[in-house]
Amino acid sequence: MSAHGHKHGLHGGIPLDAHAANRFSICNVQTGLFPTGNKQATSSSAAEARSESAIAINPLDTRNFVGASKKFIDPSIYLFKLGPVYTFDAGSTWHESTLPMHHDWDGMTDPTVAFDHFGNAFLVGEPLTFDMAKAHTGADITGHGMYVYRSQDGGKTWNDPIELTTATSDDKQWVICDNNPGSPHYGNVYVVWAAWGPLRFCRSTDHGAHWHGKGQDPPGTSLVSFAFAPELSVSADGTLHILWHNDGGTTVQYLRSTDGGQSFSQVQTVVQGVVSLRGNLPETHGWPHFENGTFRVMTLATSCVAPDGVLVVAWDDMREGRSRIYYRRSTDGGSTWDGPASGQPLLPQVTYGDTHCFHPQIVATGTGVVGCAYYTFGPKPGGQFLIDVQLAASWDDAASFPWFVTVTDHPWDPALDAPKSHGDPAVDFIGEYFGLDADEEDFALLWTDTRTGVQELFSDVVRTKKITCPHIPELVGDILFGVTQDGGGVIVVGGKIIHIPPRGPLVEALRALAELDAASGDDVEALRKQAAAALRAAAEEVAGQR
Repeated sequence: MSAHGHKHGLHGGIPLDAHAANRFSICNVQTGLFPTGNKQATSSSAAEARSESAIAINPLDTRNFVGASKKFIDPSIYLFKLGPVYTFDAGSTWHESTLPMHHDWDGMTDPTVAFDHFGNAFLVGEPLTFDMAKAHTGADITGHGMYVYRSQDGGKTWNDPIELTTATSDDKQWVICDNNPGSPHYGNVYVVWAAWGPLRFCRSTDHGAHWHGKGQDPPGTSLVSFAFAPELSVSADGTLHILWHNDGGTTVQYLRSTDGGQSFSQVQTVVQGVVSLRGNLPETHGWPHFENGTFRVMTLATSCVAPDGVLVVAWDDMREGRSRIYYRRSTDGGSTWDGPASGQPLLPQVTYGDTHCFHPQIVATGTGVVGCAYYTFGPKPGGQFLIDVQLAASWDDAASFPWFVTVTDHPWDPALDAPKSHGDPAVDFIGEYFGLDADEEDFALLWTDTRTGVQELFSDVVRTKKITCPHIPELVGDILFGVTQDGGGVIVVGGKIIHIPPRGPLVEALRALAELDAASGDDVEALRKQAAAALRAAAEEVAGQR
């Protein structure tokens, strides 16, 4: 399979072997990856470049997303704050909100966001001050610990920040909520951070009202003495997983807690032989970058847990001479790990040539589809080196990732409107991660994009199922008598007569389809899910009469 074909081996996003229409069902349900269309999420001036984004879906209202990114104040000297965004129509339209800031803060960095199952959105950031006298030196920014914000209205407004720590200048934080109703720690919120220093930890057991560390420690417990950019995952049984790759190292490290953060296991090495981007790429003033790019890159680990307990970690790796995505998985929640100790390529079947794949993000849907999104950077027709966003997915607990799709409908130029890393004119900045989350069946992405000439945020929702139904008049034409009056009767499906009892699932499915066909606006998504559920029940009834 080539990385340069139409939709990269998919027909309109449908896996080649996944045209699995059931001739006895009313609708054709196709499994695959189906982007719904790129949407611009921000509108900025050239001085308000957006880099390094995160996104979270509200489990109580899956049309409500919250995102955040760096929003630059002066990109020429690398001065920025955090800019939250939100949507209540699954990304069709986006709006901006504002974070309350202390008067002595010049900005804030490294956004991470999460929703809990109680309607709370959390955003964690590191406030900073900027020393103009040290501009362009790399020592221009001073961090002021870690603070957490909470929104209880879907991201429209944010409460005053709660101090977690003030004694650290680390960044690279991550937040996650235990949204598993069967977990003994259901509702806990966890935060970790580390940047070439101690791995620090804190948690809330009362929906963000109060925070503490491991056991009875104050917030900011040091779990290990040295780590970089840790990421969190939570299993259905409440086990908390922390994984990280030390920038430039050769391993992925792992910690876990089975008691809600009261205590942690010993550190384990779960991946060996990582060929990190740092040390294996050209560097300018200490920052790795690709040969035909000037934006800084680094290897970060990303992790997720599928609903059946499979733990997956992925990272970008240079062992093939170009950056590729590698991963490893555990089918027993982190106790043992499958496959080679150095991991395996995510997409061994794809020939990317000189194109680099980097900055992976991984997450699982509620139905168990594991999705890994990543940037690609390589030559396009015309000779320009541009970036696309791709999403690969697995329907077999991450045993393989045979299907992927290009999400961006227009590649973007990382050199356009790029902020200068710490004011260095030779090093550009696009961020070291971007946003990916999932609900029961779909993925939501939020990334940096310059197609407008300005660094903006763009979004898309990628569905894992495509349902194609006959138009309602055609469907109704197959009803022979009585069904719509709940008197029972028969319909013809695929040339076969199907007996329909009064008030049966097929009647409800017909009603749901009729309502969906007539719907518009905000009602469509809810009615789509109702119709899908009704169709599943109807399909089971029809299958029973084969």
